[in-house]
Amino acid sequence: MYKISTLFLFLVFTIIANITYAQTFDGEWTADYVTPDDAFSSNSIGQRVISVGAFEENSFVALVRRSDHKDYYLVGYKNANHDSGRLGNYPYNPDSLQTKWINLFDQSFLNEAKDIATAGSYFYVPNNDAQHNILMFELKDDSIYTFPKRLKTNSTEDLWAIDVDGAENVFVTAGGDSSTAGKVLVYNSANWKSDGKTGSLLQEITIPDPGQLRGITVNNNGTVLYVSNWLKNKVYCYTGSPSSGYTLYNGFNFEADSTFEYTLGVDTKTGRVGPWGLQYIDTKNILLITHDTNFGHEGRYHYGRVYFANPNTGEILDTLDVAQWNFQQAGQYDNPDSNGTASGYTSVFNVDYDNNYNLYTTSYYGWAVDKWKYSSELPIIDLTITDVKNTQQNIPTGFTLQQNYPNPFNPTTTIQYTIPNVKRKLHTTSQLVQLKVYDVLGKEVATIVNKEQQPGFYKVKFDASKLSSGIYFYTLYLGEKRITKKLTLIK
Repeated sequence: MYKISTLFLFLVFTIIANITYAQTFDGEWTADYVTPDDAFSSNSIGQRVISVGAFEENSFVALVRRSDHKDYYLVGYKNANHDSGRLGNYPYNPDSLQTKWINLFDQSFLNEAKDIATAGSYFYVPNNDAQHNILMFELKDDSIYTFPKRLKTNSTEDLWAIDVDGAENVFVTAGGDSSTAGKVLVYNSANWKSDGKTGSLLQEITIPDPGQLRGITVNNNGTVLYVSNWLKNKVYCYTGSPSSGYTLYNGFNFEADSTFEYTLGVDTKTGRVGPWGLQYIDTKNILLITHDTNFGHEGRYHYGRVYFANPNTGEILDTLDVAQWNFQQAGQYDNPDSNGTASGYTSVFNVDYDNNYNLYTTSYYGWAVDKWKYSSELPIIDLTITDVKNTQQNIPTGFTLQQNYPNPFNPTTTIQYTIPNVKRKLHTTSQLVQLKVYDVLGKEVATIVNKEQQPGFYKVKFDASKLSSGIYFYTLYLGEKRITKKLTLIK
């Protein structure tokens, strides 16, 4: 029998640790492919990618920025892989190229646009033209098309990040620098216009600290909102709604190193990093946070990560280390590999996910989009910081109300219900849901839910501490549909 020395085991575990590219829940993230940075490839994006919006698997749009110009353009992909999928013809490193949103005589060129938000096959771009329009486009099988709706914000400050909730309310970040706090602007979904009217501003949130707000994301219900501040290395969490307003939730605390060390020649240097793009995976309740250097940092290719965070606390649950993956695949930080699975030049400024939970990240300096696959199934995290929670990932087909539990109860009980899927022109939309409690005489004694909600499985707690012991009835309303059940309070 052979004895395995402690030193041998230490060396084995050290080697394994050094070739692990991502600390995962119970699986691994690996790059499926990257779009090529090749002047002779018909699949290249051809310039710096600052944001990406994903749709179905291998279907995405890249937002391209020429940093020394105001030229911004969009490149669409369908059924993509490393070698094919690009829609349309694009020159490599074009001298001048701008995507134009056009609706008859109404038009706007992309100008200093930095982010994308997707919904169905549609996507939204915050544009920094004179009117600071939110422009709407559609990805079809052969190209990107203007969708004849835009929202004129008339913001006095430049827009940066964008997201859209399930009711099509739009959330954008605006302004902010080293001495001034940025803002979140929330606009009414009813004010998407094709006639140039200004959108209705529902909410304006001023972030507590100075700094540019590089990322924003919101859950489908619009009840939880996250905003990133690169300068302060912070992600803020707000709870509320577009109609009632938002409150900063102090129980959320994202903590990640604000500096990293890298080697150039014989010198060891320090770089500064912070959070960029954000995405919220609704059916999993996982918050994605890209974390990287600022524009132009000399050691930028040595660092770049995607963090997977708990949406309630900000705790980092998993890490995809893009820079480490690039180095392991190519043997250096500043070059793509020959197999089309590492873009190099790490600059993971934004992230999105498709219907199968594959990730798509930007390689700004690699002029590419990277697709990542997970070897296991992502967990579902219970969202506990809102009163009403979507509890399962499958969309129900029926309208149901479950018996409360416990029953009898004192003084709190839990009620579960389902909202079925309803398809409209753009995407699955929310519906007005009401859950009310009545006494035996039919008098309304409590309203538990009265809000727009996406299709899903929900549970909510009912606190009856202010009511007397007895029998009550609770009714769930959805349009003209209603379901009633009995509950018993015993004190």
